[in-house]
Amino acid sequence: MLADTCIAWNGIRLSIPGHWEARVAAPCHLIFEADFQPLLQLRWYQPSGQSGKSPAESQRLAAALARQGETIGPQSVSNEASEWADPWRQLESKFQVLAFSPGRERTPSGGAFSCPHCHTLFHFQTFPDKMAMGSMGKAIAEVLAALSCHDHDEDLYRIQDFSLGLPPGFHLADYSFAPGLTRLSFSAGKLRLQTARLAPADERLKQQSLAEILLAQTGVADLQIRETGERNSCEGFRDPGIFSRLLLRLRRDRPFVRARIGHDPSHNRLLSLILSGSRPLPVGLLSEIADNYAIV
Repeated sequence: MLADTCIAWNGIRLSIPGHWEARVAAPCHLIFEADFQPLLQLRWYQPSGQSGKSPAESQRLAAALARQGETIGPQSVSNEASEWADPWRQLESKFQVLAFSPGRERTPSGGAFSCPHCHTLFHFQTFPDKMAMGSMGKAIAEVLAALSCHDHDEDLYRIQDFSLGLPPGFHLADYSFAPGLTRLSFSAGKLRLQTARLAPADERLKQQSLAEILLAQTGVADLQIRETGERNSCEGFRDPGIFSRLLLRLRRDRPFVRARIGHDPSHNRLLSLILSGSRPLPVGLLSEIADNYAIV
């Protein structure tokens, strides 16, 4: 049996069975599949203010989801929850259960629950017509009960076969998943960070060098390339003079750029990072991020 896989995406972390796959459907929406069949979809709604959503606000949001035709419906769950199969009752020990839709074999087919500490609201839906609900229902219940949504040391993104740890302050701005190319973009004030995972590396390196790939990734014609002292990586930078900075800003471009690309031969992957800003970039920030970006 395959070992469990850690998944981290946009503020949440969870472990899924090793034969499951996670697919990003939206910034706060994951779909989990096995053998190309959907098993579970999970959405979450994070607090927008400093104090987070109150329980009453979470209840209202759960009701709004039901009115929009979702599978859940707010109910009094105190009596109903006692009828759930034991694995599903684990949710009550960690989260506030707000609503659920009864399924087969004492297994909810959907529901909503919130974290009593950070007030993140979760909404899930299972796909009972695609699976045998016995052992699979137990696995889904255990996955949901082990969700983590706060008190993390770093902002972690771990999906597909890569892991990216970011210092505090960066927020997901955009993403794309295409065959052989995954891009994630982040913002932190006036800083911008773009990451890319490229595969297969050997085919790409037959056509371009690491430096040429990095130039293409940045789109910065005057990027200066330098060696890193490591065999399978290189870096690029742009530190323009005052006049060039003015011109770049007039074009709404970010004058300061630091970029890095590395080749992981054992996994046949390329990983690139591009950090840019309107002011000189924090010393050592790109290296710090690069140390926490790897194929796993």
